[in-house]
Amino acid sequence: MCDNRLWNRMLPVFGKANILVDQVPIHQAANKNSMREMIASSVRGENLQDQKLPVDLLGFSMGGYLALDYYFRTLVSDGHNLNHQVRSLVIVCSSAKGLGEKERIRRIQMLDLMSKHAYAGISPSRIAKFVSPGLVDDPEVGGLMAAMDKDLGKDVLLTQFSTTLDRENFMLGLKEIRAPVLIVGAEADQMVRTTDIYCMHERIKDSKLVMFEDVGHMVPLEAPERLATTVLDFMSGL
Repeated sequence: MCDNRLWNRMLPVFGKANILVDQVPIHQAANKNSMREMIASSVRGENLQDQKLPVDLLGFSMGGYLALDYYFRTLVSDGHNLNHQVRSLVIVCSSAKGLGEKERIRRIQMLDLMSKHAYAGISPSRIAKFVSPGLVDDPEVGGLMAAMDKDLGKDVLLTQFSTTLDRENFMLGLKEIRAPVLIVGAEADQMVRTTDIYCMHERIKDSKLVMFEDVGHMVPLEAPERLATTVLDFMSGL
């Protein structure tokens, strides 16, 4: 689980480029509709002074899927987006397929287990599946993951797992996307299959693919400056 601390080391890079950032607190949402409304509110610019700025919608992991969900829910028949403020999408370590069957089964089992027992927090062995070798004990990577997990707690975990368990497969609809899309993947990602990442790139006509070779799933924590620079490079070409 993550809160806004996920982006802490990227924000200074965006700040130097005068990019306004509105972080959507998905972890505070009570259900999927609440998550969707938070994203819609952010796109409308309700949390920023200037509501007419174009929006580059960036999402990581579950947030990447929710960004696609928002885009597809606001499409009209000709493939254009109802909210023309969405200039581009940035999808980081996320699959348009949603959850794989094995991960879905694992989460159902975890939901059942956690509903009956106390939650002891994310284990080092579980963190190791999200990050590169050697970063489990890094205070800014594995340590921060453990801290966020502890602070958010069992209730937030149960909410996120249960409300995002059933995810529509967007793969076939990717060809309908008309906005420029940056797709960022990680070769060592154990959570999202690289085949999904490459397939998304092939199906989105106006997409750019960047693969990080030496990091795991937690790209915003493992390579924050590199990710921020990659995003800025993409935005500079829009």
